[in-house]
Amino acid sequence: MPIHIDYGFIKKVSREWRWGIVAMYTLAMYAFLPFGPRFWRFVLSQWGNSINYLGLIFVCILGAYFLLYLIFQKQAKKISVYFAFFLISITCLAILKYMCISGAERFHLLLYGILSCVIFWALKLDIKNNKIYVFATILVFLLGTIDEFIQGALPMRVFDVRDIFMNWLSSGMGELFIIFVLRPDIHN
Repeated sequence: MPIHIDYGFIKKVSREWRWGIVAMYTLAMYAFLPFGPRFWRFVLSQWGNSINYLGLIFVCILGAYFLLYLIFQKQAKKISVYFAFFLISITCLAILKYMCISGAERFHLLLYGILSCVIFWALKLDIKNNKIYVFATILVFLLGTIDEFIQGALPMRVFDVRDIFMNWLSSGMGELFIIFVLRPDIHN
């Protein structure tokens, strides 16, 4: 027997509220920038280097949730959906392991992947074709670039092109997940 969770309220959220959520999420990320290094030092002093794996744990928890969602809620029957799910999941884990130097960098994948999904959700009301994925990825890329310029202006932070790339890559992974795993009907 399938488990049924009603997500209908998500479709009923107005355009203004959707973009308000995008703005609040983005502003929260920007507002945290001056406090990031101090917060990360505090976290490391409390939990040591084991906290560096928190991003990995979050990705694994989200992966388990979405796998259960595909099986029980969406009842996906196509093997291609599960193949895409595992390929994207393995790619995310590889990015976390081989491209992220510190634990703080591992949160790029999570934060900008979520931002990508929230922007997709906001754009979905206005764009009814495949261009939505390109627009969402470009918008997240621009917001990630602004993030880095803000960091470059802060005395305790640095501008890093590598972080822009990580933000873009995280956005792309989020959009690939939406396209190949969640497969929303963008024409409605």
